[in-house]
Amino acid sequence: MVSFPSPPETKKNDRATDLAESGWRVITVYQPDGTITQNQVPLTPEEFLHPQEGYHLPNSTFHDDIAGQAKDILTRRYANDPTTGVFRDLLIEWDIPGQGDHCPDTFVAFGISNKGENRSKFIIADEGVRPSFILEVVSPRYRKEDREKKVLEYARTRVSEYIIIDRRLMRGQVIEEVLGYRLVEGLYQPITPDEEGRIYCSTLGVLMSLHNGCLVIEDANTGERLLSSLELEAANQELGQQTAEMAALLERYRERFGDLSDNQDS
Repeated sequence: MVSFPSPPETKKNDRATDLAESGWRVITVYQPDGTITQNQVPLTPEEFLHPQEGYHLPNSTFHDDIAGQAKDILTRRYANDPTTGVFRDLLIEWDIPGQGDHCPDTFVAFGISNKGENRSKFIIADEGVRPSFILEVVSPRYRKEDREKKVLEYARTRVSEYIIIDRRLMRGQVIEEVLGYRLVEGLYQPITPDEEGRIYCSTLGVLMSLHNGCLVIEDANTGERLLSSLELEAANQELGQQTAEMAALLERYRERFGDLSDNQDS
């Protein structure tokens, strides 16, 4: 995904890892001999917090999996609602003077128009609504930005709920956290998890938790776990296999004992 000069291999890998963890942007460098090169430079904390188009934000397999699961599951939940949009890695331009753009991992906005419209940016002044729910997966290089600064800024921009997914090593042990904040009279108040460690998201009517690095979302009213597309596909394949096995078993029965209706008539 990111290319660098090949030698030496260790330095190449170190730089690729550094840029993947910090995020990067491209700058144009004019050499004394008149040649022009494109260089990748790490993002600063401010650039991470308020990115612009063309910036490449930090990523990892865990980060991508969780953000992808959230987007997929919530998109399925609101698939038949033409006024609810679920977006991932889309810049938000706020309607508050001096407030820089954000690019949440996943967010949900209610009351939108033209749900299927191709958006390169979510412009609050044009949309007429603001996100009600934002989910961020913590980037280790910018833990303070995700866990502290965005708490203040998302409250300032009047996002009803902000959910933080964090996973880190502490004393050799993997610590998984789901943190939640709900807007109350203009300020964020922490959402207390239930006895199972689940965070209740009132805006979506769901419970969120982490289990072995996997995001679990349950309907708060029914307790039903909401499946991702991959999980649903696997469940359908299993159901199809069971149906095929039952059909084969029934066919063997017919070959041995005849049709069930014939047996009933006799």
